[in-house]
Amino acid sequence: MNIQPKSNLGNTDLMFCCSGAADTAEIGDRAVRVLHKAGDARMFCLAGIAGKVELIDVNSREADRLLVVDGCDSDCAKKTMELGGFTGFIHLRVSDLGMEKGKTPVTEERIGTVAVKLRELLEA
Repeated sequence: MNIQPKSNLGNTDLMFCCSGAADTAEIGDRAVRVLHKAGDARMFCLAGIAGKVELIDVNSREADRLLVVDGCDSDCAKKTMELGGFTGFIHLRVSDLGMEKGKTPVTEERIGTVAVKLRELLEA
């Protein structure tokens, strides 16, 4: 995997990811962390949305864009954001990229594939 860092200082794009038990969720979570470290956008706390943590809610509402990542079609992250009152976010489901829940070993190549797709969505 070769994801070059971007230095987007002042970037107010936030990423939220289902970090569930499935292999596809782990792939999505690790891809989001790659882009967070590369400076594309900031990874933010999905549990804080569900828990109605005030500072997380306020910062999320003030963000320019929100990117929400789910591992599978259960769409836990998407539903959590919607229950928190968020709409209009960018949504990606890892399983829509041909990775089947429960049958997709976590590899650097797969993490890289998802990271590249996420970067494309952020650049659109």
